[in-house]
Amino acid sequence: MWTVMHYAAVNCDVFLAVATLAALYAACRVGSNIYWQHVVDASLTNQGLHTPSSTLPILGNTLDALFFQKERFWDWITEQSIISGGKPWVLHLVGRPTTLVCSSPDTLADVFKTHFDTFERGPDLRDLLYDFFGDGIVGADGKSWLKQRRAASHLFKAQKLRNVMNTVIKEKTLHLRDALTKCAKEERIVNMKSLIKKFSSDAFTKIAFGVDLNNLLGELDVETDQSFDRAVEVMAGCLGSRLLSPTWLWKLKRLMNIGEERKLKQAREIVHQMTYQVMSESMQKKRSDSNLLTLLVESSCGSDVTAVRDSVMNFLLAGNDTSAFSLSWILVNLNRKPEALAKLRKEISEKLPTLLSGDIEAPTVDDLQKLPYLEAVVKESLRLYATATTRIPNKSVTMSDGTFVPFGCAVIMPTYATARLKNVWGDDASEYKPERWIDPETGKMKTVSPFKFGTFISGLRQCIGMRFALLEMRIVTAVLFSRFDFKMVKDPFEVTYEYAFSMPIKGPLEVFVKTVTAPAPVETEHI
Repeated sequence: MWTVMHYAAVNCDVFLAVATLAALYAACRVGSNIYWQHVVDASLTNQGLHTPSSTLPILGNTLDALFFQKERFWDWITEQSIISGGKPWVLHLVGRPTTLVCSSPDTLADVFKTHFDTFERGPDLRDLLYDFFGDGIVGADGKSWLKQRRAASHLFKAQKLRNVMNTVIKEKTLHLRDALTKCAKEERIVNMKSLIKKFSSDAFTKIAFGVDLNNLLGELDVETDQSFDRAVEVMAGCLGSRLLSPTWLWKLKRLMNIGEERKLKQAREIVHQMTYQVMSESMQKKRSDSNLLTLLVESSCGSDVTAVRDSVMNFLLAGNDTSAFSLSWILVNLNRKPEALAKLRKEISEKLPTLLSGDIEAPTVDDLQKLPYLEAVVKESLRLYATATTRIPNKSVTMSDGTFVPFGCAVIMPTYATARLKNVWGDDASEYKPERWIDPETGKMKTVSPFKFGTFISGLRQCIGMRFALLEMRIVTAVLFSRFDFKMVKDPFEVTYEYAFSMPIKGPLEVFVKTVTAPAPVETEHI
């Protein structure tokens, strides 16, 4: 007779069998990983590549990354790149593939041009990025990436989207100007990091969804209470945490739904809910206003709601914080180098005096072409304050400098380090110097290789929103610094960065604001 005891015994046997198989599978995976890691390490060691003197047995450079050098990680990476003479060197982190750090423009060209088909995001990195970007272009490889790249390129060239971007950037820049005018009248200290973040969130959310958060029209001392805005910020922070953590650790946290992974799950639900809501309205009502979402719905991928959602999320997460942080660094650099600010204002007064006089509120695209030093101010800040990008080879390959890159290792390209190499940018490489971008004979912008100036990556993977980002930063910089003086409360040379996915300024960015020309009226009729 089949009894409860028999049933329990069978269930126990099944459980033990499954557990045994799972343990064997895990052991095989661990053993395989250890073996291949040994093969990769031996291949790199035999080439005599530089490894930091602090490298430990088993732990490698994990303590450097998580503790000893965490607060200045990119400066430490730069120091090691200088010691290696700009040649590739080896970084060991527990829970991560052995990493080859490549800081020279030639290796960047190898990865993004010569051996483009070999270097991918790879399955591990795609897995890490999936909860943030879905199947979108940021984490895609191969045919999926190529299809999205073509669609995105066509979309960003479309006049409708360009008109939306230009209109929104001008509108939100004027909101920011008016907020600062009020602060200057009240002689108050302003946290520009927070204010610029509100500007960026307002602009990107309206371009993406056609939704007005109007953070700049509320109380400026109060952090934004928009649930969507907070959710996007939480997602960006969680991405930085994942990039710092061993793969097994963040996956365990995700499985147990604890810590940053719990916050990520909640934030993602908020963002996806709003995205689907606006998508539904766009499709049902055929909204007349144009934004990225409505244009995607109208395009060939409009029938795939998940693809549309992922495309919008890629735009928001990849662009929002990056633009905000870059504008903050421009302010810091112009405080460090007041002579650069004087040259910028001189250029505006000579070539676009109507902006200083207030006859025009913001420069047009044509106006910006008259201001090469403005572009140099922006690009020089972008040069100095960008982090890194990572790729995984799908097969072993030899770089142009003879370095052998074995299958199974990762390659990281630290733009922050490249910008500070004297053999790349000269003896003054670490100095903020907009003049390096200007041809002294013609007074026009120099043509610089995208593999040397790698902030927007290079080759086929070059950032699709690069032109938009440069346009936004030039407009905002021209408007703000033609009307206001920003004196930092803290010594600008003491300002440093947080270790994150992008490169935010650490702590608040408090400044005294003072008008330098006849201020624009606080209440204006915006576009």
